[in-house]
Amino acid sequence: MKTRYLRLVMGALMTLTLLAIGCGGTEVKQTEINPPKWFDNPIKGCAAGSQKIRNMVGFARDTAITNARTNLAKALKTHIQSMLKSYKAEGEADSKDFSEELTTKVTRELVEKTLVGTQVVKTERRGDQYYALVCLDPETFADAFDRMNRLSQKERAALKARAKAEFKDMDVQLKKLRERED
Repeated sequence: MKTRYLRLVMGALMTLTLLAIGCGGTEVKQTEINPPKWFDNPIKGCAAGSQKIRNMVGFARDTAITNARTNLAKALKTHIQSMLKSYKAEGEADSKDFSEELTTKVTRELVEKTLVGTQVVKTERRGDQYYALVCLDPETFADAFDRMNRLSQKERAALKARAKAEFKDMDVQLKKLRERED
C-alpha cells in the first residue's frame, strides 16, 4: 500500500514538473492585424494581396503583389475541385458499444489566366505585413480586344465600350480611395 501511494505521489510530481517546464517558455506576443480599408473590399477591377514580412521587405512586397494578381485572376476564372469523405461505424465488441467517425475534405483550386495589363495601384506596409492592390490597366486591357481573332468587329466594339465604362467607374473609385487617404 505504501509503495503504491509513493508511486502515485511521484507520478503526480513528475507530471506537474513536466507541465511546469512545458509551459515555462517565453510568451508569444500577438500583434493585431489591421489591414488597410481597401484590402478587405477592393474596388471593381482590382484585387488585394498580402504577405508577412520576415527578413526581406522586397520579397514580401513582390509576394504581396503576386498574391494580388493571383486573386485578380481568381476573380476572372477559377476551377475548383472538392471531395468530402465521411466514414461512420458503430457496433459492439466484448459486450461494449462503440462508435467511430472520420470525415476528411480535400479541395483543389486551379487558377490559370494570362493577365494582360495589370498595374500596382497601391502598396502599404503595416507592422509585419505588406499589402498590395493591383488593378487591370484600362488601355492595355482594351487593346487586348483588338488582338482577339475570334471576335467580329461589332462584338469587339461592344466589349470595348463596356470595358471602357467599367474602367471609367474604376477610375472614379480609385480617385475616391486616394481622397479618403489624403
